[in-house]
Amino acid sequence: MDAAAAPAPPRRLAQLSLFFAAIYFVQGIAEPGAGIASQPIFFLLKDGLRLSAGETATFLAMVSVAWNIKPLYGLTSDFFPLFGYRRKSYLLLTTALAATGWFLLGSQAAFTYERTLVILVVCGLGLAFSDVLCDAVMVETGKPLGMTGRFQAIQWGAINTASVLAGIGGGWLSQNVSYQRTFLLVSFFPLISLTATAVCVREARVRYDRQVVRQTAHAVRSAIGSRPLWVAAGFIFLWNFSPSFGVPLEYHLVDKLGFSKIFLGTLDSLGSAAAIIGAAIFGKICRRLPIRRLLNLSIAIGVVSTLAYWGLVGPRSAIALTIGTGAISMIAALATFDLAARSCPDKAEGTFFAALMSIANLGTAGSAFVGGRLYDWLGLRPLILVSALTTAACWLIVPLIRKDPGPDVPAPESRQR
Repeated sequence: MDAAAAPAPPRRLAQLSLFFAAIYFVQGIAEPGAGIASQPIFFLLKDGLRLSAGETATFLAMVSVAWNIKPLYGLTSDFFPLFGYRRKSYLLLTTALAATGWFLLGSQAAFTYERTLVILVVCGLGLAFSDVLCDAVMVETGKPLGMTGRFQAIQWGAINTASVLAGIGGGWLSQNVSYQRTFLLVSFFPLISLTATAVCVREARVRYDRQVVRQTAHAVRSAIGSRPLWVAAGFIFLWNFSPSFGVPLEYHLVDKLGFSKIFLGTLDSLGSAAAIIGAAIFGKICRRLPIRRLLNLSIAIGVVSTLAYWGLVGPRSAIALTIGTGAISMIAALATFDLAARSCPDKAEGTFFAALMSIANLGTAGSAFVGGRLYDWLGLRPLILVSALTTAACWLIVPLIRKDPGPDVPAPESRQR
């Protein structure tokens, strides 16, 4: 640790780690597009509402809108304290909103397209807003300590632990439990986030101050022209734009390969378990390897693993591909997220980290929309090639990434384990 950054007490680090893990664990369980209800939602749309692959992709893209406007949440939190707090009050409110949304969805006697869409957007709004606030706390506390990489490894280790449970659990629930009971079950998980916020988040009370607003506005204006932010944004978008994955791959697995709901859930869990390994590896190496080297290696393996999906012919190949892709994708994602956290300006951490994560979500949602439409026309294999090409295009961005860790992160030789 450098001399300017006082080490945090172990008890405080433990509290922060618990908070980050809790928020991301709940997100992994309760997020509509990837949580334990994602399989039931998929089959509700496919079998219950009789939507095609393109229509399902459109529906899920609309649900994901809440994740694509995350900078608005960051701006709101950065500029306008709620009940004297920039983070804590909003966290309590939004986690309660997510719980309420899932409860309302589970209380439906019958499902319609419009009502299901509106309620899922509300659920996504609560989870996306709380995600932005959690990340703001991570950047604010992690940058002075040189701990952004470690904290994000904890976050993504937690979310992928949840996803292991969500994969197998979601497959089992979609086959054995009614949609209503599944959604009611999910409604309890955001209460974990609410409790962790109340216990672990410490924040000095503030009030609306025009001088603080002017300082924050200046930081926002200055950061808009920040080269590191734009470089990170370009890399993150290209990495997440993979139109062969998501809806097209799921339709291929169900309609072409005949995989069962439980086996689909098992694949999700295997991918998440591999991602946990990837997060653990990143937590060990994030302070040892230069970002450029780590990203170049991740891109190379990412291109190869994507092209390997041409060999997707049955259960064994699906398992191997899922495990390999899960680990590599997590290492690369955490490297880019760490770069994003280091690039965020002071006094506007919530806004700009949220903006970069929205770029990631926009890439994912855009590729799902494009992929869903093209799958009905082309099938899966041409989309695999497109995904590999967009991943390879990340190599064009890597030379633009600065080699130094940035002024707010201790230099490698001065860091303490």
